[in-house]
Amino acid sequence: MVSIINFEEDTLAGFHVQHYIDEAGLRAIVHEMEEKANGHDKVQLYFEFVNFGDWDSIQSFFDMLKNKFDSWNKISKYAIATDKDWVKRQSKLANFLSSTFEVKAFGIAEKEQALEWLRQPAEQVPTQGVAVLEAMPRHVVGIATLGNLSSADFSTINNLLEEQAQQNHDLRFYLEVLKPDGDTPDAMWEDLKHGVRYYSKFSKVAIAGHEEWLQRSAASGHVLATESNVRFFKLNERDTAIDWLR
Repeated sequence: MVSIINFEEDTLAGFHVQHYIDEAGLRAIVHEMEEKANGHDKVQLYFEFVNFGDWDSIQSFFDMLKNKFDSWNKISKYAIATDKDWVKRQSKLANFLSSTFEVKAFGIAEKEQALEWLRQPAEQVPTQGVAVLEAMPRHVVGIATLGNLSSADFSTINNLLEEQAQQNHDLRFYLEVLKPDGDTPDAMWEDLKHGVRYYSKFSKVAIAGHEEWLQRSAASGHVLATESNVRFFKLNERDTAIDWLR
């Protein structure tokens, strides 16, 4: 269910989303955003999500909205307010998922802080290939990537692992593949084995991705990694994967 939140600013569009978004709700959101974008170079978005599933649900809505809103390039900031405490720990990942504008997550009780942040001038969003996932167990290194890993990405991962290796002899690795390119999961695992300097020190490795991506290996006749310390998970099994890594 969607309701519009009215603000004084002509360029600030606000929405309260509870439980779900149907087609009528999506049309209302897009219409309000287009009204705000009409005649302005930049717009800011404020969304309150209450009882709206997990981070993957919010990201799926984000992707759907991108396909519906014609003035996507006019967005300068996007604030997410939610009753899910863990979403705030994904703020850096949210920025990573959008290369054109800033995204930041807040708690529902932090509405005023969110609005204050939206009213501040936008900063340039840096381009990056991988993002470090926060709030991982002490001995787990978590990385998210939008696609295939480049040599620069492996350099970033190796630098991070080098710091962790000095503190922990038991390294465990979590990789979240959010928007895979052409590689199958087993091919990405082979790249990891050859590109990560500390591969031999991993006691456990968990790789998470969309179900369609995980099925690519089976469709191509390949077998996912047979090593007992490597497991593949769907994105909505993130908590299960991290529990397995503990």
